[in-house]
Amino acid sequence: MALLGGTLAESSGIGFGCMSASGQYSDGKPLDEDACFRLFKGVYDAGCRHFDTAEVYRSPLGPVTAPITKDTLFNESQLGKFFATVPRESFTVATKFHPMAHQGKSDYDTVKAALLASLKRLGLGYVDLYYSHRVLSQEAGVEFTTSVKLLVAEGLVKNIGLSEVPAAWLRKAHAVHPICCVQQEWALVTRNLEDDLVPTCKELGVGIVAYSPLARNLLTMPKERPDDMRRSSVPRFAAGNFEKNMMALKDVEALASSKCVSPAQLSLAWLRHKATQLGVQCLPIPGTANLAHALDNIAGIKVSLTPQDMQLLEGVAALTAGARENEQYLKSGIEGLSSRL
Repeated sequence: MALLGGTLAESSGIGFGCMSASGQYSDGKPLDEDACFRLFKGVYDAGCRHFDTAEVYRSPLGPVTAPITKDTLFNESQLGKFFATVPRESFTVATKFHPMAHQGKSDYDTVKAALLASLKRLGLGYVDLYYSHRVLSQEAGVEFTTSVKLLVAEGLVKNIGLSEVPAAWLRKAHAVHPICCVQQEWALVTRNLEDDLVPTCKELGVGIVAYSPLARNLLTMPKERPDDMRRSSVPRFAAGNFEKNMMALKDVEALASSKCVSPAQLSLAWLRHKATQLGVQCLPIPGTANLAHALDNIAGIKVSLTPQDMQLLEGVAALTAGARENEQYLKSGIEGLSSRL
């Protein structure tokens, strides 16, 4: 697995999801330039050297089909200002192509134009990993992989990835060109990928980049429902469900306290141990706009767990109230796509 095997990202054991810097969890208010730079530099200085972004991470918030204007602030541009200050070989970066931002197309000309625009915003000559943010069909996954295979040959991309892809579609794309990583939501309370996708990744030697490994911060044990888009759009944070989930996670909080770590750190440690148990390489990419929280997450990946600890934590997912996201989101996720197989 080229990206995770022996790179700086692998040595730290954790990556950084950059989306929050663009205001996705603060009603569209992005970090100002200085705060954003401090966030990325703090993460980098702590030893976390893999950064994850996407062409559709931008403000003001809106659908991926929203027109780009002179006022659009791209997460890639925020990240690019920091990258200009550090050696290129000292980090790895992934960005994502979203077919719905390009009329559902994944042909070579469309994908290359999108990649070149991303590279310009990042201020880079290549990306280490280029994903299809969503895979609209099995044929689209093959077409994207075929397109990026040519971009790999041109030196613009080092590795190819897919996100929210059913195992059967992954196999088809992998036959065209080796897929380095699948980016998929994986957390203590989000484990539906373990039945089919994880065994397929193990078989094919494909790594898993785990987004939302803290379940959109549910696993940080917030004291009250967040006052942002999660309150209305994420079922786990809905009134009634949120309270049930906080009760269900009391064992997580108690175990974390006994180990003198945070619930977030414990949850990230669980993911590392679980991936090892299941025989797959996994790089979690928790995201936050708060540097202190980011540093807490980075430290958490090294927490040790006993078999007894793992057994205690295993039953938490079954107690979770509410889906990981809303119905529209899940239609383009592995839940909705797998139902079409």
